[in-house]
Amino acid sequence: MTKTILVIAVFLLAVAVGILVGPTHLDSEILQLRISRVILGIFAGGVLAFCGCLLQGLFGNPLVEPYTLGSASGAALGASVGILIFGAISPILAFFGSLGVGFFVYTVARIEGGLLRDRLILAGVVLSFLCSSLVMIIMVLGGRELYEILYLLMGYLGVIIDATNRIMIIILIVISLGLVAFLYRYHRELDIISQGTETAAGLGIDIQKFSLIIFFSSALLVGLTVSIVGAIGFVGLIIPHVSKLLFGPRHRYNLGASFILGSTFLVLADTLSRVITVYELPVGVVTSLVGVPFFIYLYKK
Repeated sequence: MTKTILVIAVFLLAVAVGILVGPTHLDSEILQLRISRVILGIFAGGVLAFCGCLLQGLFGNPLVEPYTLGSASGAALGASVGILIFGAISPILAFFGSLGVGFFVYTVARIEGGLLRDRLILAGVVLSFLCSSLVMIIMVLGGRELYEILYLLMGYLGVIIDATNRIMIIILIVISLGLVAFLYRYHRELDIISQGTETAAGLGIDIQKFSLIIFFSSALLVGLTVSIVGAIGFVGLIIPHVSKLLFGPRHRYNLGASFILGSTFLVLADTLSRVITVYELPVGVVTSLVGVPFFIYLYKK
């Protein structure tokens, strides 16, 4: 109970910091922009950490998350195609990009009787680099500015929510939160699968069907998130481990805690990206500065 109160208190503090702290004077327009950033940070950070917790439980691999699987970069590739064709990011194409890359990585890593965990990570990282390169080519050929490419590949919460995009963003957030609520119902199955696929099959869980549900739903969540804020890495890698450290291995607690902690982390990372230099950095730069050393530490462990 004490840990839960502490997590909620830190979350509320992060929200206050995200709204009040910044390099510019706080007036009504700046306040509206910062509130928009905090809302998007809560949404994106929560969803990415939640997906990371799901995927780590499903694959039994502590290094798995949407970024290392290539799903986030695949969504960015789909989004860039949407920009080239329609002049704006398409959530549907972002979803198909995330799903396509995810399934390709899953197929590469699949062997008879299970998954090769090292191959899963290797294929995901390689596909992530390939998708990032294709995004650069597509955006340059489409005459987009360099900052647009960087913000799509590294993430950006400074999206101004106004009359032109408010309805679309609200719809995407509502759909995402509905999916999060739907997937949370599978916390028992994730606990069982974490003990081994043979145990799960012996207890009557259809591993293949369950894997497709989690995989498909996670791809949709990542695609919707990237279509709003771009591809932000390492949130889904770091936060589930912090959640397990605080609340133990049971997904009943981890999934919810990961969402709150992910929101907190991304809001604070965005605040830091606004104040650390004269020019605003993509928020993915800050998450990578924390995430890469953490990834190396986990890989050595």
